[in-house]
Amino acid sequence: MSWQAYVDTNLVGTGFVSQAGIYGINGGGVWAASPGFSIKPTEIQTILNGFTDADSVRANGIRINDVKYLTLRVDERSIYGKKNATGFCIVKTTQAILVALYDDKIQPGACNKVVEDLADYLISVGY
Repeated sequence: MSWQAYVDTNLVGTGFVSQAGIYGINGGGVWAASPGFSIKPTEIQTILNGFTDADSVRANGIRINDVKYLTLRVDERSIYGKKNATGFCIVKTTQAILVALYDDKIQPGACNKVVEDLADYLISVGY
């Protein structure tokens, strides 16, 4: 399966993710993204730093697609955040980060489950 198919089918295609992207963590850049979804390199770097410096993203939030979100949860694997009735779920695998946004029609927990499950699968196959 192509990386774009993971975004189109396993993330956005579920109906529990409004936009998503998969990005390499070791300078791999954009592996796949839904139309109109773009994260600046500085935003990716902030996200990656958040996995090792949780206090920074807790204090300053995270920007995705130029939108600033409040950070709700951070650990070595996942970062969750929100802005009003929208939000994000970011999960780190061995080689990539999955970044998914949800809108006001999607329950945050449903989005989180879809992204976490895909991350589990990618980790199980070496990614």
